[in-house]
Amino acid sequence: MDVVSILQVVGYKNSRKTTLIDNWVKELISTDKVVSVIKHHGHANGLNLPNSETDSMKFFLSGATCSIAVDDQTIQMHQAKNNWTLQQLVQIAKISEPEVIFIEGYKQEHYEKVVILRDSKDWETLQYLTNIVCVIVHGDLKIENYPMIHIENTVLLKEWLIDWIGGDKLEII
Repeated sequence: MDVVSILQVVGYKNSRKTTLIDNWVKELISTDKVVSVIKHHGHANGLNLPNSETDSMKFFLSGATCSIAVDDQTIQMHQAKNNWTLQQLVQIAKISEPEVIFIEGYKQEHYEKVVILRDSKDWETLQYLTNIVCVIVHGDLKIENYPMIHIENTVLLKEWLIDWIGGDKLEII
């Protein structure tokens, strides 16, 4: 039976969530792991869409609910739907048969989480999230009751990730 490890990375703006996930993706790809990433785009201005003159965008802008462009190695999908659930997005990500899915954001969801703290003020609200498995800190912040790694300690971050993937943190597809 196929399994996939799913890990959320959460924190406030400019806590380096994207940088951490990007580094972890590169690390796992270098070990031949298949990785997918789901990112919550929390900006009010919405996503930047491709050029409206491309065929797939013409279809989408004409009202197609879904427009998919395909070449030999890549698909590009534009999907109009209100209120995507994280579970729906995970199902889409699973189409590529990943071994690991990173989720950036979606703080209130139930998957295991790495929490990134810029300062102690962040911890005042983020400590109440569920399924925290590691806390990553900036500066000299100290947090008890969780594995804690400094954001600049790339060696420990890598070791923690490899240990987490090798553990029993797997979800059945």
